Amino acid sequence: MREFIEETAKTLNVEKHLLEKDILLHQILLDLSKTKICEEFTFKGGSCLIKHYLNYFRFSEDLDFTFIDQGLFKGASQKRIRQMLSKKIQEIGNALEDIAKKRNLDFKFEKHNKRYIEIGSSNKTATFKLWYISIDNMNFFIKLQINFVEKILFPIKKARIRSLAIESKELKFLFPNLYKEYTTKVMFNVYDIREILCEKIRAILTRRGIKERDFIDVYLVSKKFKIDPDALRSEIITKTRFALFLYRKYRQNLDEKTKLLSVDMFPFGSEEPLLLMKIEKSEFYSFLVKFMTFLEKIMKML
Repeated sequence: MREFIEETAKTLNVEKHLLEKDILLHQILLDLSKTKICEEFTFKGGSCLIKHYLNYFRFSEDLDFTFIDQGLFKGASQKRIRQMLSKKIQEIGNALEDIAKKRNLDFKFEKHNKRYIEIGSSNKTATFKLWYISIDNMNFFIKLQINFVEKILFPIKKARIRSLAIESKELKFLFPNLYKEYTTKVMFNVYDIREILCEKIRAILTRRGIKERDFIDVYLVSKKFKIDPDALRSEIITKTRFALFLYRKYRQNLDEKTKLLSVDMFPFGSEEPLLLMKIEKSEFYSFLVKFMTFLEKIMKML
């Protein structure tokens, strides 16, 4: 694996530790696509944007999924919902243990061990961490974030998920198995681009602090797909209100966000190490000015 990472990093002219994580993310997606998780969950978030919609403009950090069959919980008591979700968490944990063994990752399905798993909001969310010693001899983890209860507004579709790999006869000859895996396009359920955009904006409003990558993601989606966020105002409000109802901490984060939504305080350049393309700074700045005004209007409606 080390030699494959080193040679591929040279070919792509990228940092080895970033490429290593990308390879692991793709391997995990490939393994998950061969389990029932592939049918029951949909891929979403920044990694879905990168690997399907926006052609690898940056490296991704984690994998995000939502449970598809939201009707399963309709009419069920809170106790029954917790039981159903506990079973789903067990199934995912077991699958990840198998994947960890195959990929030489450190993961144990121990519900009360926060090194490996964090369960929140009465089983409505689960975060799994698969640890590894990086090529630079650092201790890192791959994070899988699962949302079991969500307001899904747009149709889900099947799509091909790609990696950063490019055609290379040399890599194919030297590392046939690893090259084949990394170049394989993975079939998975994915969110509609509008759903991802709405959730990105919701995340900007409800997560602690400010992450430049969220704003870059919204900027690039708006630009490529010609979607004005204001055209999705109703859907953004619906999804954000749903999240605020489910998760109390989000309301506090939203209240604090008023002080942070300022172009003057924006963390410009904080995501540059992860970017694989240059962002037109003046155009991005103009977008931010307009977008932050839009966010202020949305906040007043929540």
